[in-house]
Amino acid sequence: MDEQRPCNTVFTPGCERVLEGPDWYHPEEWIEDYGRRTGPSLRDDLPEHLLRTLAESPASDVRVTVLAHPDVPSDLVDRMLGDPDWDVRRSAIGRTRDAVALRAAARDEWTVRVAVAANPHTPAELLDELARDRDQQVRVSAVCNPSAPPELVTAAARKRFDPVVRRWALWATTSRRLMRAAATSADTENRRWLAGNRNLPPDVLTALAEDPSRDVRYAVATNPACPPDLRNRLEATLDRRAGGN
Repeated sequence: MDEQRPCNTVFTPGCERVLEGPDWYHPEEWIEDYGRRTGPSLRDDLPEHLLRTLAESPASDVRVTVLAHPDVPSDLVDRMLGDPDWDVRRSAIGRTRDAVALRAAARDEWTVRVAVAANPHTPAELLDELARDRDQQVRVSAVCNPSAPPELVTAAARKRFDPVVRRWALWATTSRRLMRAAATSADTENRRWLAGNRNLPPDVLTALAEDPSRDVRYAVATNPACPPDLRNRLEATLDRRAGGN
């Protein structure tokens, strides 16, 4: 870096100690979480030259964090596709706009395919292929991709023999026709997952708020799209200590 900076001016929350090269982080602030080391996030207001400096850190933890920054430059992402650390390469696959790199990574092992399937820049035809992947998590990621074509999500929601992916599709769909049909499904789990969909129109939210299942009504109450008056009414009637239907 071109100047000494306290940790909390680069990372959030960070600390008040000064960062020093070549690592530019305090490794004891990173913890093991489900097999990955995670720590403070980079501040959103970091200038590009600091992102580029941090990307040169020998600490893979820092390079992964750079790739999670909302303003990481695309050329920097693509350069990190060749990083010597597998976790960094996978993170770069999740951000790159390089269609050639994405297609190649779609033939890699399942955790890399998950990153491809979750990347909003993955081409539609490749998402369609990944929605039929042999691995369930890859299929789920493709269906939940914000750039997934509506017809792909609708097709997944209608798959009778892939219930986990079907429920995620109901959670993600933007098809009002599909939502209204699923709201009357005999399957309580289908209705519960649908009730968490933040794209639900008011009439479907209102209908699900009257569902006989407590779990469905609770999902409506916790849906960010639920109007405040409806949420207040549901919270007044739901016994949070009770479980089941």
